[in-house]
Amino acid sequence: MSPASAKTRPKADRVQGIASDLSDLTLHEGKALRVVLGGSIKKTPTLTRTIDGASSIKLAVDDPEDKLLDAALLAEKFDAELDDLWFRFKAADYDHPQISLVLEERAVAKLRELKGPVKAYAHRGKPNELTRAEFIIGLVRQVKPAIPFYCPQLHKRQPIEKESQGKKAKDEAKANRGKGLGETKGLTVKGEKATRSQLDVIDRALRTAESHDSPFRVSVSLIAGIIVESLAGKASSNILQLIPSTAAASGINPADVEAASAGYLTGYIDGEGGALAYFHSHPNAEPFEITQAVQRSGAGLASNGQANYGPWVAEARELVEAFEGGSFGNSRERAEPVTFEVEEDENYWEAIQRLAEDVNWRAFFVAGRFFFIDEIELFRGMVRLAIDRETPGVEKVRFKFNVDLPVTDIEIEAWADQWSVPPGGVITLAEYGPASLGFGDVPVKADAKGSKAGLSSNRNAKTREGRARYLVESVEAPLRDDGADARLVKIKARKPTAPLPEPAAEKRAASSSSSSGGMGEMGTLEGTPEDIVNQVVDYAHSHGFPSVTRESVRQANAAHGPTISGGTSDHQGPPNVRWAADISNGVETEEETHLAAAIANAFGIPWDGSGLVTHTTGGYRLQLIYRTMEGGNHFNHVHFGCAVA
Repeated sequence: MSPASAKTRPKADRVQGIASDLSDLTLHEGKALRVVLGGSIKKTPTLTRTIDGASSIKLAVDDPEDKLLDAALLAEKFDAELDDLWFRFKAADYDHPQISLVLEERAVAKLRELKGPVKAYAHRGKPNELTRAEFIIGLVRQVKPAIPFYCPQLHKRQPIEKESQGKKAKDEAKANRGKGLGETKGLTVKGEKATRSQLDVIDRALRTAESHDSPFRVSVSLIAGIIVESLAGKASSNILQLIPSTAAASGINPADVEAASAGYLTGYIDGEGGALAYFHSHPNAEPFEITQAVQRSGAGLASNGQANYGPWVAEARELVEAFEGGSFGNSRERAEPVTFEVEEDENYWEAIQRLAEDVNWRAFFVAGRFFFIDEIELFRGMVRLAIDRETPGVEKVRFKFNVDLPVTDIEIEAWADQWSVPPGGVITLAEYGPASLGFGDVPVKADAKGSKAGLSSNRNAKTREGRARYLVESVEAPLRDDGADARLVKIKARKPTAPLPEPAAEKRAASSSSSSGGMGEMGTLEGTPEDIVNQVVDYAHSHGFPSVTRESVRQANAAHGPTISGGTSDHQGPPNVRWAADISNGVETEEETHLAAAIANAFGIPWDGSGLVTHTTGGYRLQLIYRTMEGGNHFNHVHFGCAVA
């Protein structure tokens, strides 16, 4: 869609630098860099803003008399500014009569100037020990003036209990690529398309729930209550229908979304536990039962909430999932190696990238702010732009796909003055067939007649998002000087990869065999199905499931019957043909979610955090089941099965 026919977005909602001209690139004293350089700028300089390495500006100058080559400017680390973004001269490539210059983000350049050795002991619960995140942020803090940073592990949320705190939290979430409803489509409240004001009420309530570390089902129960009691503010500003005596006793303003939501979670009145306390004492409670326990609705008394709140739980779940960005595994601190270090003569930036790569996290700058975060956490951020074929400013979408693999990378061309999503932001893509399918879905499926179509099995497909979320990895813009307002920028976006567990200290020093025997590290496709399942069992035993052992799995499988459809279960063996393990320590625990993600990552299983996925590779048929009722209740354990294909 060309700029002439497109609806312009607010100027405040923009990406710095991408609509700038070359003449806007200035030195400290305000002179345009193109004037100081002299000569002729070749081709069109480019600005690349990215979360993959350092953002940069590249330009080439025609210098037939080598005046620039001999100039004092290139002998110093000069800084240049573009739309409040600062860059520092990094390198030049001389090929007479042309010299090519590279300027990189100034904060990165400052980190390159600092070198090791630096060493710290990894966190083991003793004084003066650090986590990986703390070590990396400590390196960043050496740069002066101080660089703002964001890392979920170092940012403990303060509980939200009033409107002003909620507004501040939303602003911070946008700056920090945090969660939120953002620009979503197709969500409903009691079956009707949700209005922006209703979504705002729900967003505020869920942001309050997040600040109280609310479990998923408790958050669903809160939204179910808000839907039934007030149509998310449309029917009444008293969003949870607090009666006057309760409001008076608690001091809660019933129209204050944050205060009312906090009261629901922690108890409207001191001494009366709220949803969090009820869930902790009733961990198997359904969301409607939690809502009924807090709201004490007369309409739900006979059915324990199923009759009045129950019909809207599925809708509430969709709203919570849209806020959270889906379930893609949890990021948390794991077992650390013995030490972290910046090696002799290694610069801080290179060390930070190496340490991030060890666990498949991202370390990057956006507009001067440093982020250390895993891609799954980024992926959960609020949707900044929901793209379909009518989205203003989007000119073209490109991607490649294979009938057996999901689309993971897309390229977009858009008009600079209308593109609003910076690197690290989240977009969704609808109406583009296989590229609009959910994270990990096979893109093309056959119907009963054998016809193939790009359809997602994801239950949220009706939102027109499916789970077709993408991270904006880079935005590349031309820095022209022809006075034209309209210019196309190139955007690269992709689906995320899961974080890796911390590498064990002994593996960094020397390789060693497992004392328990077996076929190697998790992900090795060798041996019998039991050998492969035992890799998962051994991993689980040392990652939050101490009671799970090879022997406990053998005993459980000996007592296991057929599948619920009457077929032979992988649990039934024989172990040289098929084998399986059910691993649990509760209901939808953090350890279970992490285990499922780790299994998927190790064996290359397409995984979006829930469902039943069968994956054939290397002569084996693998099956991962979690957070689904397919094949029985798998909300309380992770199932991993393997059979000879």
